[in-house]
Amino acid sequence: MTVADAALVVDVWADVICPWCYLGEHRLQQAIESAGEPVEVRVHAFQLDPSSPTEVGTAVEYLGSHHGLPHEQAVAMEGQMAERAAADGLPYAADHAVANTAGMHRVVQLGQEHGVGWDYLRAIQAELFAGNLEVFRADELVRIGVGLGLAEAEIREVLDGDRYAEVIEADQRTAARLGITGVPFVVLDERLGVPGAVSVEQYAEVIRQARA
Repeated sequence: MTVADAALVVDVWADVICPWCYLGEHRLQQAIESAGEPVEVRVHAFQLDPSSPTEVGTAVEYLGSHHGLPHEQAVAMEGQMAERAAADGLPYAADHAVANTAGMHRVVQLGQEHGVGWDYLRAIQAELFAGNLEVFRADELVRIGVGLGLAEAEIREVLDGDRYAEVIEADQRTAARLGITGVPFVVLDERLGVPGAVSVEQYAEVIRQARA
C-alpha cells in the first residue's frame, strides 16, 4: 500500500447525548462518503456531564433540573434543535431520552475494538434522537450492537462491568490536554482540528487538505 492509498485517520471526540454531535457526525459521514477515499474513524469519549443521573429522563426535564431553564425555554430550545436536524434530513424528537452515557461510551469502545465503533455510536444516536425512550436499556444497546455483528454476551459483559472505563478516562484527559472544551471535535491526520458541527462542505475541504 502506498502512502496515497493509506487510510486517513480521523479522530472524533463526541458525547452520545450531544445533539450537535448527532448533526456533526452525520455531516462528517457524508463528507467521508463523498471523498471516496479510505478513512479510518476513531471514536473518543467526551462526557459533557459525567455526573448526570443513571435514571432516564427527558431532554426538557434535564434542561430544567440541571440547567435551571424554565419549561417553555427548554421546549423552545429543543424545538429549534429539531428544526436544525430536519434541515439535515434527520429525525429528532424534542423530548428524547437523557441519562448518564458512560455505559454507552463503553460499548462504543467495544465496537471500536471490532471495527464498528463509529457505526455503533451513530446507530445509538439514531435511536436516541428519533425518540426511542428505551435506548439506555441494556437490551436495546445489545440489539443495536448485535445488528452490527457484535456478540450479545460480550456487550452484556461490558455493560455489567467496568471494561473500557480506563479508555473513557484517557479520552477525557487527552481532550483536556488538547484544549477541547466542547464537542463534536474532529482531528484529521493528528494535526488538523475542526471544532463544532461544521457543514458537509467544510468537512470535505479539510479532508482534502489532510490528504494533500
